[in-house]
Parts: sequence; C-alpha cells; structure tokens
Amino acid sequence: MTVTEPIKIKINQLTNRSDQESVIFNLFSLNATIDKVISMLTKSSATILVTDLHENTQHKIKYADVLYIDYVDRNICLYTTDGTYWVKKSFIKMLDILPNNFIQISKNNAVNIYEVQAVETTIGGNLLIKLSTNEKLVVSRRYIKAFKDYLGKAS
Repeated sequence: MTVTEPIKIKINQLTNRSDQESVIFNLFSLNATIDKVISMLTKSSATILVTDLHENTQHKIKYADVLYIDYVDRNICLYTTDGTYWVKKSFIKMLDILPNNFIQISKNNAVNIYEVQAVETTIGGNLLIKLSTNEKLVVSRRYIKAFKDYLGKAS
C-alpha cells in the first residue's frame, strides 16, 4: 500500500485588474484529472465578442461570467451580473461553442451550471433552478433527464 501526500495548493489573489491571471503546475507527470483541469481552465478564460443590449457597444466577455443564455428573436441574449448582451448567432451554433459547464434547460435556454445554487421540483413536473443572482429559470420536462444526468456526472 502506498501513501501519498495530499496535493499542495497555493492561491495568490490578484488585486490589480490589469494583472494577467495565470496557473502554474509543478508535476511529475500528467494524468486524466490534470488534463480535465487544464481543459476547464482554458475554456473558462475563453471569450466571446458581444454587443451591449442598452448601449449598442461591443465588448469581449468571458464565458465564465455568463449566467445563462436565452434565444430571443433570432438573437442570443447572454446574461451576466454586469449586464445583458446579445450575439447574432443561431442557438444551435451557440450551443456548439459553449464550454462544457453550460447545459440546455429548455428549447431556448442554456445555463452555466456553476451559477446554479438550488434546484426544486414544481407542481407541473418541471424543475426550477435558482441562480447565484437569485434569478429563477425553468428546466422544462423534455430536458430534465439530461440535466439530472449532467449533475450526476459533475458530482
């Protein structure tokens, strides 16, 4: 039986917004877990060019900052804690480029699973999810199984 030391984790909190976030791994070898972590980190820093819904100006935002997306009038609305943005793209194409932490919850919605704080069942058989911002979204019955399967894989 081999006993291994727990992995040492050190986090340095940056205070200056202009500093570049970075991750350094000191490893003897790569494994599947580290590969997953690298993939998650890479995708969490990925950005998308969006248009501000109110100011009609373009911004680059991180997918990690998106709470959920909504497909309305052939446009994608991205909701963040800072504002609402839109992208002229089909919902299917958007689902293809979203990181793995997004899951479709209805015909026109996908949610960032890391923003989900609570899940409850409604009388009609749907699921109601509460986000970190206290907003509530409905997981329609058609997408409940996939949502539960995703949560089972994530845990």
